[in-house]
Amino acid sequence: MGAANTARPMQPLAATRIPSEASDEVGLIIALLVRFPQIATIVSHPANGTLVLSFAVRSKLDRRIGAELRESISEHVRSLLELRRERHDALGVACESDEALGFVRITRDVRSFSREELLLLVALLSDRFGAALVQSPPSADEPPEEETAVDDLIEYAIEAFREPGQQRSLVGFREEKRVLVYFVKSRKKAKARARP
Repeated sequence: MGAANTARPMQPLAATRIPSEASDEVGLIIALLVRFPQIATIVSHPANGTLVLSFAVRSKLDRRIGAELRESISEHVRSLLELRRERHDALGVACESDEALGFVRITRDVRSFSREELLLLVALLSDRFGAALVQSPPSADEPPEEETAVDDLIEYAIEAFREPGQQRSLVGFREEKRVLVYFVKSRKKAKARARP
């Protein structure tokens, strides 16, 4: 499994300088993981036009909590979409647990997904779990970012992700203080070789 791109959290733009048509998708993954340290992983599925956002929690999620989360997240997303006069193509919430952590996986279609919805989801899960929601710690040498510029980058990245020409799935996650992005061959469901 080869990393297609890596980046330190405080330098997302430098990591998107890839001589390929995939730079926009990689930029999306990096921008979202840098801007939202609460997100554990992001997986894109261009074949069906969806994104899967995963959040990790330092506690197990039983059936009751899972049902409450599914209802709450679905209700909030549908209400936001109603305000925007949009309909969703995909909205799914799955909860899983291992020995130490719980995971909330939210599947959304990229067509109706927005920066406002992402802010809503992060706020909702942060309020629900508080300090139990796993976050990437801020770097000591992270330069101050202008929130408007970062949010503009996210808007651009989401728009780029809606482009019909996207072919390959991407997986983005953190490893220590780096953001790693892998290309996935959509037909064989295997990891592709890294680009130089």
